[in-house]
Amino acid sequence: MEYVRRVEQSVSLLALLAIWAVGTMIVATDLSLPTPPQVATAFVEAATGSYFWGEVVRSTFRVYLSYVIAAVVAIPLGLLIGRSEIAEDLLFPSLEVLRPIPPIAWFPALTIILFNQENIVRFIIFLAAFFPILLNTIEGVQGIEAEYSQAASSLGASSSQSLRHVVLPGALPSIYTGLVNAMGLAWVSLVAAELLSSTGLGYYLWNAFVSNAYPDVIVAILVIGVLGYVSSALVRWLGARQLPWLQSETV
Repeated sequence: MEYVRRVEQSVSLLALLAIWAVGTMIVATDLSLPTPPQVATAFVEAATGSYFWGEVVRSTFRVYLSYVIAAVVAIPLGLLIGRSEIAEDLLFPSLEVLRPIPPIAWFPALTIILFNQENIVRFIIFLAAFFPILLNTIEGVQGIEAEYSQAASSLGASSSQSLRHVVLPGALPSIYTGLVNAMGLAWVSLVAAELLSSTGLGYYLWNAFVSNAYPDVIVAILVIGVLGYVSSALVRWLGARQLPWLQSETV
């Protein structure tokens, strides 16, 4: 069964490649979409130099660092808001006001507050990853039946023990979903943030575009897509190890 699924997934990727190849034949203009062979050649050329891989490492580090910080902040805060009505009343309204603001919209203000371009990019990625984790954590905590915590208390469990053995395990599936969604949004925000910076894959993509190096544009897009896919797969794999009863065949 696993072998069949891998074959089906390969067919999906090959179908995408076929659509791309057909599209390059249909669109016949001076600025036509680069063909797969042209992009493959551009990738080989980029991969032989240290500059390209330096940008890959830089962007990946930005995403992972900001993502981990977002998780470290959002999960405890979500547990607090989910368990305490006072904390929810004091914190959640302000967070809800900030949530709809696109992370990239913070760029002008951040140039005044943070100054450092690297910190600005990281903070934008942090914002993109923060809210999905926060909201899913809150939802996971509030979705736990109150009787479970009450039963634990009646058996002599302290508040911290109830949190560790009842609330956190009960909220983990929702937290896990938030972590997966947050990873994808982190990569999306990375490109937007780096378009306004001078380093990273986002800048590499934009610089290739303004230089009319369209095969390099597709190379950057595909590399970002692969890195995002691998990153989300890693989060799913880690989640499956913590939640074996929810392990999906997609992992």
